[in-house]
Amino acid sequence: MTRINLEPLLEQLRAQLRERTAGRRRPWRLGVLVERGNVAGGSFARSLEKEAALAEIEVVHRVAEPHDPEQTLILLDELVVDPTVSGVVVVQPVTSLPAAVVAAHLPASKDVEAITPAALAAAASGSRRGTPVAEACLACLLHLGVDLDRARVLVVGHGPTGGRPIAQRLLAAGAQLTVVQRDIARAEPLPPYDILISAVGLAGVIPETVVHPGATVLDVGTSMVQGQLRGDLSEAAAARAGSHTPVPGGVGRITSVCALLSLTELPSIPPGPVASWSLLEAVARLLSPRDAAGGAAAAAITGAMAAALDGLCRMHDDPAEIARSGQTAVRLLLAADRDRAAFGEYQRAQRQGAPGLAESWQAALATPGEIAAQLEALELRLSELSTTAALELDRRLAQEIAGAAREAVLRLQQEFSEQS
Repeated sequence: MTRINLEPLLEQLRAQLRERTAGRRRPWRLGVLVERGNVAGGSFARSLEKEAALAEIEVVHRVAEPHDPEQTLILLDELVVDPTVSGVVVVQPVTSLPAAVVAAHLPASKDVEAITPAALAAAASGSRRGTPVAEACLACLLHLGVDLDRARVLVVGHGPTGGRPIAQRLLAAGAQLTVVQRDIARAEPLPPYDILISAVGLAGVIPETVVHPGATVLDVGTSMVQGQLRGDLSEAAAARAGSHTPVPGGVGRITSVCALLSLTELPSIPPGPVASWSLLEAVARLLSPRDAAGGAAAAAITGAMAAALDGLCRMHDDPAEIARSGQTAVRLLLAADRDRAAFGEYQRAQRQGAPGLAESWQAALATPGEIAAQLEALELRLSELSTTAALELDRRLAQEIAGAAREAVLRLQQEFSEQS
């Protein structure tokens, strides 16, 4: 059994990062959002902060409560709309929000971990780095002198932030690859392999019988057991491997530096579509399913004008004012989402003749009023903005759209009340 020494690779990547940060007039700033109680994720966040300090990169740390999705979105959007924050890492897992919601609130140009559809597409085409953990695995294999055209690789685990992006990155690099998604101990027969990459995140999940004698093992999965960070390899499995990376002190540190290298490359990436990055898109998304033309109208508004108004949230000089605009947009989006859910529940009860129809009708009747109140707050926010001459027309246009949308939502509420 040999522990793979990744110190030379780590120092090489650190030197590359220092070259990019040295002498920069305005320092890079990384936003890190982690939920309270995420112990394993907190370890990654601390590793990020340690490596960032070595490279003179500033870290803006935000802690969200695991059962408060609105607070999580507000903290995320504060980081997104802050022009001094160069990129954002949302430490997984996030229990308060679905992964798709997190991805929808990140522009590709601030997506350090390549979790958004636009970033994933760019990574697949080779125009940007992939996820940090995938880049770390690739860097480790190249450091070990592995010929990816000939090496046979087995990836265990297919999670959206672990095994899946690792497999996609290695396939793009030309590796011969097999993925085992389920219980590895029962996967028989195992294909022949030279390199095993485990990204399950369950301590000791890889038994001795799975490891081929003499194989190289990258232990990527991590979990906390009695306050200690543990990897996927059992002790017996590690003893059987020809060489393996340790946990802690292995691939995790390489992943942190790869994330910071991605941060320094983000300014060249277009923003891509994002749910709440402009106030106009927030207005467009509020359109309720009560209006049959709502979806088409939202698409038309967003496609035609959102690009011109992307800077609306970021036109302030004061970061606190930027945060206020971001929170206004987030509250409007959340009200629209609650309206969709309430009206959808009413429609289901109506179709099925289920009990509770009256209660679901009352809930569906109330939510447009909440949207209208948030739109009124948006109108007030827009009226308060001090803009440049170039952005004044955009501000007025967004204000008029918000006012028209508020009136339309109240009309829909009145019609729904009369028809039901």
